[in-house]
Amino acid sequence: MAPAIPAAELRLSYPLYALDFDPQDATRLIVGGGGGAARSGVGNKVSVLDAAREDALQLVSELELSPDEDSVNTLAVGARRGNSLLFYAGINSAEADLQKGKNEHFRVFKADLPRKASAEPKISELSRTALFSTTDAEAYQRLLRISGKVGAAATGTIGRSKDAQIAIFDLPSASSGSSTPRLRGKLELSKEAMDMDMIQISDDEHQLVYCDGYDIYTLIIGKASVNGPHCVFTMPDDESSGATARPSLRSIRFLTPTFVLAVANLPQARGAVLQGFRLPKPSDLGKEEREGKARLAVTARVPKHVARATGLAVRNLSPPLTPSTKQGDTQFVIAVTGQDSSITLYTLEHQTVGEISLIANLHPVTTLKEAHLGPISGLAFSHFTPPPEPSASASEKDPKKPSPHLKLASIGSMANTCVVHTLPLKQLPTTTKPKPGPQRSAPRAARYVLALKSRPPSGTKLFVGAALVFALLALLLQGILEVKGLSKPYLGARSVTPVRWHSPGLYYALSESAPPVTPLPSGFFEKYRDLGEAGGLPERKVPVLLHRPAAAGREGEERHGPAREWEALHPAQKEAWKEKLKRAGQWGEEMGEAVFKGILFGEIAGVVGAMVA
Repeated sequence: MAPAIPAAELRLSYPLYALDFDPQDATRLIVGGGGGAARSGVGNKVSVLDAAREDALQLVSELELSPDEDSVNTLAVGARRGNSLLFYAGINSAEADLQKGKNEHFRVFKADLPRKASAEPKISELSRTALFSTTDAEAYQRLLRISGKVGAAATGTIGRSKDAQIAIFDLPSASSGSSTPRLRGKLELSKEAMDMDMIQISDDEHQLVYCDGYDIYTLIIGKASVNGPHCVFTMPDDESSGATARPSLRSIRFLTPTFVLAVANLPQARGAVLQGFRLPKPSDLGKEEREGKARLAVTARVPKHVARATGLAVRNLSPPLTPSTKQGDTQFVIAVTGQDSSITLYTLEHQTVGEISLIANLHPVTTLKEAHLGPISGLAFSHFTPPPEPSASASEKDPKKPSPHLKLASIGSMANTCVVHTLPLKQLPTTTKPKPGPQRSAPRAARYVLALKSRPPSGTKLFVGAALVFALLALLLQGILEVKGLSKPYLGARSVTPVRWHSPGLYYALSESAPPVTPLPSGFFEKYRDLGEAGGLPERKVPVLLHRPAAAGREGEERHGPAREWEALHPAQKEAWKEKLKRAGQWGEEMGEAVFKGILFGEIAGVVGAMVA
């Protein structure tokens, strides 16, 4: 059982729909939401929270937005400018502006950083811009991703999207006085993007990946050009179930420039799966051959209680120092939200062997059940930068210094709650030295991983299943041997099977105390029954049942009289014969007594006579 994870909860005065951590301060969290323009009396707000404590969240500052406009749908925290923190939000304009075809949905805010504990930092709006050119009045800014100085925003609609777009833009530098983004271009989509993510791959290049229901696309955003989008993966049919419906992609995140992680929901709410893909090289994008397609690298099934996954968050615990630095060995912490308000944690290992990079060991850690009273509307990890390795003198350090940890924040739109879980981390000893060369990995003084132990797939269920199958096969074999008379009756299989299945066998003598007798061949009485039905038995050849040598026969005749036909037997002898022959598997009630006609009951009749005397 996993140890308890510390959690802090704060209930705000409005529904929460978006959140993000400060990249430079893991204790600063910004959330936003509201009641929209529905005149419900619930305001639209953005709030700055302090998550420094493990057991409590503190509201630092808050800004109430216009009640005529939509609620906050997306949030992304950017760079700092002086003593302020810039963050970006997606908020639709008022209904009157939308009717005029004006929707300044992209908003830039500034949150002052407190200089003293008693200071009351303020939040103010700096600019608002329209990035989309869609004519759909129901469209809103559903997705927003920022990486360095480049960002992307995607449209969404409540119903079916009529004009789906992704806008790519540049953010002004922190030194400039402007806060308005510069539009680079727009991607016209045939279907609305379900999710997207962005990563910086070099000083002048970024890579964007997005997914619709069944396809994954990627494009390279250069300094002056855009290469793409290119479809690198199409979800195949679920051949195992034979259904025509395919799993649908719900969320996608970059792990490294080489790998992405996606969560897909199975048809008919039958669960969800995590899938890690190796992306093609930038030079192979656009090729129709295998080189231009993504390949499945790792997969894991989300727990069965999750019928549908609703969100995904990923954090690299050993990120490279620069975008052009090759990613070395690291661990990713993954969180998946489900429709049942649960959060399932996973770990994934990234390993490098020479120039080859691999992802492996996608294992579950624990599940945070009922994290909110209602659906989870957002999920985010805090940023983590491994601290430098302490010196020998510093290892006898201040015991008050907190141990490294990772924050996981989630929000609920129904209960207006924000919950922050604190995940403990532990340091791994350094075992390798950085390799020389232009593509060498950045030297790491220490590497951190999640302190909670993951659970690799167990073979217990497989062993138990194999043991059950083996036991059933053993029981079946024992039953067959008993029916055929080749084994002692441990199961009593002969008593519950038709007599015609039986063979006499060595363990079914007519009497335990009587001398052994020679069993009849299988089907003996059936043969004579058929002859009788065809017109009678032969007159000259009279079979003798269980014939003994002459000496034994004379002894029986002297003691019990000569052999007699069936009609001449005493009723008690008949019943005894039928019982013994039935136990021997040579006769059954359905065969009738006609099969005994023309058969002399010889030596064995003496045994029966002695028994019934």
